[in-house]
Amino acid sequence: MLDFQNVYQNVPETVAAGLKTLWTAEGALSDDLSVRKRLEEVVYAVVDSDNGQVAAVSTAVKKKVNPLNGNFLYEFRCYVGEAYRIAGLDVKLSRLTFDFLEQLASRDADKPIGIFTVLGNDFLKAQPVWRRAVWPEIDIHFIGYNKNGDPIRVHYFKGARI
Repeated sequence: MLDFQNVYQNVPETVAAGLKTLWTAEGALSDDLSVRKRLEEVVYAVVDSDNGQVAAVSTAVKKKVNPLNGNFLYEFRCYVGEAYRIAGLDVKLSRLTFDFLEQLASRDADKPIGIFTVLGNDFLKAQPVWRRAVWPEIDIHFIGYNKNGDPIRVHYFKGARI
């Protein structure tokens, strides 16, 4: 059974160790500095309660986005381990993370207006389902490409103003 754990700014050592194993074993992150930095950004960890392995993770970091009138948004990442790539897991993890970040933003003096993500995975970019302009499952919209040609998507919080 998969256990969705909100560990924002309080990642237990066992989860941190599991994340490091996941990221390094699958080549998502390769050096200790990158792992330590990403651990500071973890929002949810999905742990397989049958074996204690970390199955998936979401991370976010607040950033000022100049092309969106200098508003703050959360940069969102989601990683699902190869053995756990099942339909709907990424959607549930994203939805939980988005809802949590919207609550967090409501109490933040910077008033983040939403979430953005950059799809950098070449395999996923080649799949037709990932090329849809809108991903209705998580209400996220294509807004353009970064300098590397990776698609950028934005999810706005309720009442967001540009």
